[in-house]
Amino acid sequence: MNKPISKHDAAQPTNLLAPNEFRGSAPNRPTATHSAQFRAEKSNARINSGKNAEEAAAQYLESKGYNIIARNLRLGHLEIDLLATLANTNLLIVIEVKARRTGTHAPELRVDWRKQRHLILAAQMLLSRRMFHGKQIQFDVVAVEMDQLQKPMNLRHIQRAFDANMR
Repeated sequence: MNKPISKHDAAQPTNLLAPNEFRGSAPNRPTATHSAQFRAEKSNARINSGKNAEEAAAQYLESKGYNIIARNLRLGHLEIDLLATLANTNLLIVIEVKARRTGTHAPELRVDWRKQRHLILAAQMLLSRRMFHGKQIQFDVVAVEMDQLQKPMNLRHIQRAFDANMR
């Protein structure tokens, strides 16, 4: 039952589109600049989260008697988050800090065999320096759970998380 089109109806443009027809740009589709900006903001949030976690870990360890001697120590392409010593010991402690939002899996699970290998290589490079000759290495992990605002909520210190002799 088709309704006849009057002259008045024919003069008015129709807004109806065929199912597969597309006119103009997609509504609310992010442009390349918006995507780049979003990625940059997400990257900055991740960096701030990591800095907050490392700061919380350093404060916690110092309260437990650790002496933090380096932060974000770069050794070629390798990095040690925190390097510490304990008074009256011959230990040089390499500390990996891992942060995750609360409710996700445990942050310490992210220290896999590859990361362990990188930390072991970095420790070997440190021990080759004269100032660290004769030191014993210990590998610790500090797991930090963050809230929605990227602030540390819960912190776990795993001493002797892995051993270099097992690799």
